[in-house]
Amino acid sequence: MALPAASPPLPADHWAVRAADRAEALGLAPGYMPAQRAVPRAAVGEALRRAALATGARDPGTAALARGWWERFVEEFPEADGAERGAAAMLGSSIGGGYERRGGGAEPGAGLFERRTGPTALPLHSTLVLTSTVAGALTPSLAAVAEPRLSEEGVRVERWDVTAGWGPVALSVGEEPVGYGPAAGGGIVLSGARALPRAQVETTRPLALPGFLRRLGPVSLHTFLTRLDERRHPGDPYLWGMRAALRPHPRLTVGMNRASIFGGDSVATEIGPGSVGRMLLGMLSDDFENQVVAAEFRYRLPTERVLPLTLYLEWGADDGAGAWWDVPARVLGAYVPAVPGAPAVAAGAEYTSFATLCCGNPGWYTHAAQPGGWAAEGATLGHPLGGEGREFLLYSHADMADARLRLDGRAFRRERGREGYDLAVRAGNLFAPERAGWSTGASLAAHWRAAPRTELRLRALREVGSEWRSHELDLNASVLF
Repeated sequence: MALPAASPPLPADHWAVRAADRAEALGLAPGYMPAQRAVPRAAVGEALRRAALATGARDPGTAALARGWWERFVEEFPEADGAERGAAAMLGSSIGGGYERRGGGAEPGAGLFERRTGPTALPLHSTLVLTSTVAGALTPSLAAVAEPRLSEEGVRVERWDVTAGWGPVALSVGEEPVGYGPAAGGGIVLSGARALPRAQVETTRPLALPGFLRRLGPVSLHTFLTRLDERRHPGDPYLWGMRAALRPHPRLTVGMNRASIFGGDSVATEIGPGSVGRMLLGMLSDDFENQVVAAEFRYRLPTERVLPLTLYLEWGADDGAGAWWDVPARVLGAYVPAVPGAPAVAAGAEYTSFATLCCGNPGWYTHAAQPGGWAAEGATLGHPLGGEGREFLLYSHADMADARLRLDGRAFRRERGREGYDLAVRAGNLFAPERAGWSTGASLAAHWRAAPRTELRLRALREVGSEWRSHELDLNASVLF
């Protein structure tokens, strides 16, 4: 399959993105190295195609799994069959309907110290919906996708994107989520919980560095810019982010993730070459920007014959340089992409911790000059824990019936800060003090290709704290065309 110059993105929670990640962890798609969590369709398809062709030396169960992934992908996205098309062509699209419900949720708090506000309870949301995805290639180098939806609340385009490609680089404009990091539970810098209007540049396949730098291995790059023009961010500041990753060894991936909320009409320092240059160099300013940064490491152990295993670590800091050591955030995980004896099943475990405030460092995800905090559209931009605290997560997924039935399950235990916060401390977590303390939760998602080009989906989540509980439910049936 020739990789087109432009291809619509697939969200990080799409089954095919999860399958491509799993194929890479199994060593079946060594060239797969996406620039961020949302991945171009063509890059995902190429990874699954290579996985289907690379299973000759693997056990029959793994070979059947990889073939099932590829067959399901081609069925959903006919452009992956490699057939010649004209200048303009319809790409894999869908139409469907369903029901969704949200209850007990909370919007993260804002402000800092004495100006701090706690989380705000969100109203019950319950509605029938009509959904669709419409995608097309306008030229071989220009593609577009839109996801309009009709509900009792009216018509809204949830996601849209126009992508122009030149070789291994693509420029995109639209409203899409942006997420970084290897963690299943969410990235420290950006988790991609909400779609944001943004302009971005990314590599669609890894690049080779020139000269002696080639020894560092292939590189993937991503950067974007958006404006947070919403009520929680006075002055409508900008959000900029970037990720650079390299693979110095076929089993090792090292990355650096950065993002910053900066500028806006409410801060004292104006946007200019000097202020932006200092921000890009990592120089901190109390009256201009709020930066979050993290390093990530991912290693695929050479143990495939006994137990395929990938270990990963993300280590981050908010603002102050001393925060790397004094109040870091850490995500440590282990992932088994195929359980021995049951290759259709994968499983993982993850531990996340955000250190308690100390040593003069500001609270996680908060800032004096940018009082809106590290959140947008009612959700955290970073890890869903929201700052100070910890999370224990177990997760598993299974691709059964030739990958036509996919099940994803998670169970977690979270501690957000501590009970009994005083005003000077509670800024350590965006959901404190009302939701400080322990909570327990679980989620289940099922995707069933019930018939050729017919998809049924279910997603349910529930989290229970000492004095609160939240739930989410999504049911959807769609027809692919």
